[in-house]
Amino acid sequence: MDSGNGASRLRYAAATTSLAAVPLFATLPTVRLEWLAERCPPRDVHAGATVARFGEPARDLIVVESGTVSATYDTSDGAMVRFASVAGPAVIDKAAVLDNSVHTARWTALTDCRIRLLPVALFRELLDKEPALRGHVLRHLSEQVNRDRRARVRTAASAPVGRVADWIAESTHTHGNRIKLPAAQQGLGEEIGLSRITVNRALRVLADAGAIRVEPRTIVVLDARRLADAARAG
Repeated sequence: MDSGNGASRLRYAAATTSLAAVPLFATLPTVRLEWLAERCPPRDVHAGATVARFGEPARDLIVVESGTVSATYDTSDGAMVRFASVAGPAVIDKAAVLDNSVHTARWTALTDCRIRLLPVALFRELLDKEPALRGHVLRHLSEQVNRDRRARVRTAASAPVGRVADWIAESTHTHGNRIKLPAAQQGLGEEIGLSRITVNRALRVLADAGAIRVEPRTIVVLDARRLADAARAG
């Protein structure tokens, strides 16, 4: 056996396994994953580095194979709004790419990451050739619209405990009962419009009620019913 060919096959096998773990690509056949791996080589990004800048054209779909990235926006008065923290495997900013638009947030690596950049032309080619992928993207965009609406309602809620409880309850749909906080309580506060101190107090109330347990950079849901009650009460 040619050692060079064997090593190449192993690299492709590892790459296709990593890409298959990305929910967007989960239904793609191996030959299509290999096609992606060849055309979109991986890039290592260190913690703190900018992955995409606000206002720049969204020419590439950003595939996060590993690590965590965060979307933020700096307001004119110097405040920072955090939209989300996303842990790989995942794809970010699909809507901006499909709209031929610009990035509406600054995406920053919170940890060391491995990413791939999928040019929009190749992404559209995939959408044309893979009906299952089109269905996934449509579901994602619909879910994103609903999440944005719920976030607006959450921000309008007057009680911090209810706002925090609602965020935790929604997060269980994608993260289960153990929810990581890559940017800690400060990041959660920036995402839902509360100070770190207010978030900390709200978490203590929920913990005292037996709804959650707070661990370093992690929230563990203990009682979904009590959590839902707190979210409704808010």
